[in-house]
Amino acid sequence: MKRSRWHHLKNKWLITAVVVILVIVSIAYARRGNGKPTFEVATASISNVLQKVSVTGTISPASKSSLSFKKGGVISNVYVKVGDPVKRGQLIASLDTASDQAALNAAMATLADTARGLTPEELAVQKTALQNAEEDVINAAHDGLSKVQSALFSYTDIFYTNAQSVNPTIAIHTDSVQVQLAMNQKRLEVSHVLDLWAADLSVTPPLKPAELISRVRGYQSTIKNFMTDLSVIVNNLNTSSSGLTQTAINSSIATMNTGLTNMNTAISSATSAEAALASAQSSYNLKLAGNSSESIAAQTARVAEARAQLSSGMIYSPIDGIVTKADPNVGEYISPGQTGFAVQNSNFKVEARVPEADIAKISIGNLASTTLDAYGSRVDFPAQVISVDPAETVLEGVPTYKVTLIFTAPDSRIRSGMTANLEILTAEKTNVLAVPYRAVLDENGVKTVRKLNPDGKDWTVIPVVTGLRGSDGTIEIVSGLSVGDKVVTYMK
Repeated sequence: MKRSRWHHLKNKWLITAVVVILVIVSIAYARRGNGKPTFEVATASISNVLQKVSVTGTISPASKSSLSFKKGGVISNVYVKVGDPVKRGQLIASLDTASDQAALNAAMATLADTARGLTPEELAVQKTALQNAEEDVINAAHDGLSKVQSALFSYTDIFYTNAQSVNPTIAIHTDSVQVQLAMNQKRLEVSHVLDLWAADLSVTPPLKPAELISRVRGYQSTIKNFMTDLSVIVNNLNTSSSGLTQTAINSSIATMNTGLTNMNTAISSATSAEAALASAQSSYNLKLAGNSSESIAAQTARVAEARAQLSSGMIYSPIDGIVTKADPNVGEYISPGQTGFAVQNSNFKVEARVPEADIAKISIGNLASTTLDAYGSRVDFPAQVISVDPAETVLEGVPTYKVTLIFTAPDSRIRSGMTANLEILTAEKTNVLAVPYRAVLDENGVKTVRKLNPDGKDWTVIPVVTGLRGSDGTIEIVSGLSVGDKVVTYMK
């Protein structure tokens, strides 16, 4: 009886166990059938891949100058107010210089007395000689401008495109982008120097001959330095790097040498005229009166000293720009060296700190889209990278490098101290095949994607060659995919 009961229970347990096992297997099978991975796909398409570096910077003037008087005194005149545009050399303010003016007048009167003694006829001869020398200087200044323009326009501008525009571009091979940008800037400076030279020849009242020839010599020096630098580049041309034949290179060198020869001729003429004027002026001074040349020279020095003292009570703008500070009022006393006025250039720059992870991507000449917090994200102020500091600055334990940009166009809305949000375009590929970056896998250094099969239910892993990775999450596909291919971007 007991055995039969045990046998009955044993069969019951066995049946129960079999049922449980069947249920578990059924559930597992069902889960397996319903647990097929789900995934998201993207289509390979033609697009532009842009690599950008986003940083924040601060705006400051491209150049600025704080101004002060060399001596203390009472302000007698303030000729500008904050916000006024000024030109280089424009009078900003002056002290009460009545005593200095009186001292200068006395010194000049003493010099005139010291110079007395020359007969009218002798004085006329010396004066005529001096006037002739002064006329020679003026002629040399006019003739020099013509010769220098000829040397530039005929013999050096052939190495540029748009040489006489606001955007000159050197058209021959250079060793680096930095050299190219520097030579473009130097040619732009030469155009500015030519404008200044021409303005000096036509200013009213005319400049004194000695001052005129001194400025001309400075202009010639700037232009000669530019031509010398350009000559080095031309003489270093070779057939492998420049793409020119040796015959073309030899012709370019000959042209450059001709331009330098003409430039040297103009410099020689100006130098001779300057020396002749100095000699005539010295002779005139020595012939004045019956006094010794030493006494005349000593009194002339006193006049110069009195002029300098008078000048120390005046402030002139050293640059073209805008007045940003004009604190003292007429009648106030100001100490020597006390900053009371400031002028800043109307152009602005942006300085940003770029972390070491991104600095290798940035090069001089990169363009940037810039927004200012003051005007919102929809107003763009284009800028361009002009320098990258080679030395690092550690900020919060992270090495950073200062990158400086300038705005490509002046804009009155830009102000010093504003915060600038920069997106520097460091690389660009246009009309290339691209997919989302998350679709690309890296398997032991081999880039692959999961290409969706035609049935839309499964995929095939294929290798690809990638290119530029964009800042928007896309990546260039150089080979391995075709337009319209679908790739898996995410799988659950």
